[in-house]
Parts: sequence; structure tokens; C-alpha cells
Amino acid sequence: MATNADAAKPVIMNEEELKKKQREKLKRLQATGGNPRPARSLFLFTLKNPFRKACINIVEWKTFEIIILLTIFANCVALAVFLPMPEEDSNNTNANLESLEYIFLIIFTFECFMKIIAYGLVFHEGAYLRNCWNILDFVIVFMGLFTFGLDTINKIAGVPMEKGGGFDMKALRAFRVLRPLRLVSGVPSKSRRKPDIYIL
Repeated sequence: MATNADAAKPVIMNEEELKKKQREKLKRLQATGGNPRPARSLFLFTLKNPFRKACINIVEWKTFEIIILLTIFANCVALAVFLPMPEEDSNNTNANLESLEYIFLIIFTFECFMKIIAYGLVFHEGAYLRNCWNILDFVIVFMGLFTFGLDTINKIAGVPMEKGGGFDMKALRAFRVLRPLRLVSGVPSKSRRKPDIYIL
């Protein structure tokens, strides 16, 4: 019977087994055209799909990453300038910033959508939601879209904004303050780096 010490010993492969595993890995890469990404994303888009190829090229384009980081920085400035007021009171500056918020939401939704198409959602290794920073991005985008949807429904239904349709809309909008955290995820690589934890 194997002891706990024997079970804890690392498995050492001989040269033949190592070569066999390397050949299997090479076959998997060749099956996907030498691309380590999953063969399909969302069970629909293959690596040869023109739309997915375009999404991959865009999200891995360095200029695109810089644009996203600049957008996040601009969003941070907008959050700092925004002046909270009681009830639903506002001023021209706040009204303009609220309109600008929709532009930020469109950009971040576009980024999220393309990354899901490029890398898959969750089931594959390296998928979008396998990265903790991307989970943060997804939650922020989802809450932004959810808030926008509720605002739209309330306007169509004629519900006074101060009532919020039974929801605390200000509490939902507060999720946008999480966006500055994305600047942390953007150094040095927004989509791949995991946060480091230091114990002092």
C-alpha cells in the first residue's frame, strides 16, 4: 500500500512519455491552426469565422487597449466632477455627465462583447470570465445596462424618476464607481494579468 509520502512525490516522466505529451499538444495546436484559443466560442464561432477573427484582432490590438484605458481615465474624471444632489435635483454639468455616461457604457459594452466572442464566455481555458478582472468588467457593464434598461422602462411607463419603479436607482448607479479599479487591471496587461496579493 502506498504511503502518504509516496503519494506526495512528484511524478517524473521518462523521455518517451514527455515526447508523447509534446506530440499530443502539437496535434491540439495544429487542430486549431496553431492557435491556443478554444476552437469555438459560445459553441458557435470557430477560429476561421471572419467575425471572430476580427474581434480577436481588435481586442489584441495594442491601440485598442490604450483607447480603453484612456476611456476609463476619462470616466474617472467624469465621476470626480459629478456633484451628487438630494432627491433628483441636478444641474447642467450633471446632466451633461449623465449623457456622457451612456457613451462610456456603449464603449465598455462593445469591449465586453468582442472579448466574449474572441475568447469564449466561461467554459474554455482562458475564457473571458476565467479572469477575475474580466468578471469585474462584466459586473460593471451588466449593472450599467440593467440600470439603463430600468430607466428606459420607467420613462416609457411614465413612472416618476424619484420613485425609481420600486428600485433604488441611485444605489444601482453607484456601481459605476468601480470602474476606476479597471485602471489597476490595465497595468501591464488588462486582459491577462491576475491581481497580486502581498502580505506585509
